[in-house]
Amino acid sequence: MSRTAVWDKLARALGGRRPEAAAPRRELAIAVLLVETLRADFADSEAERLAARGILRDLCALEEAALDALLAEAEGEVRRNVSLHAFVAELNAALDAEDKRDLIGGMWRVAHADGRVHPEEELLIRRVADLLYVPHHDFIRQKLAAGRA
Repeated sequence: MSRTAVWDKLARALGGRRPEAAAPRRELAIAVLLVETLRADFADSEAERLAARGILRDLCALEEAALDALLAEAEGEVRRNVSLHAFVAELNAALDAEDKRDLIGGMWRVAHADGRVHPEEELLIRRVADLLYVPHHDFIRQKLAAGRA
């Protein structure tokens, strides 16, 4: 039996779709990275949550109801997924260099929203920046800009 047939059979048995068919859309991928950032310090700060909401509104131009639904969906994805690979791959395909830089800046603003940047937040942002091919000098510029805001 081919690998594809095995995946199809398994997916039917579990009532779901094959992993390749479940590719995240751009807005969800952005929301997942912002939610991961606010959860990285193991504290659920209202300031970070509000920052993530505002950044998501700015980056995706969504209405309030759509923002609520998207953030709820992103939180569910964060709880279910171990890896950010599919989300980062989606963003690498969908975003240009400027959008990627803006996303990293948004992640930094979420991390700074509670008044301090936890080492786990910085590590997450650094890894995502590397995976999105954001140059180190842009990573640092965004970090410094978010710290002054």
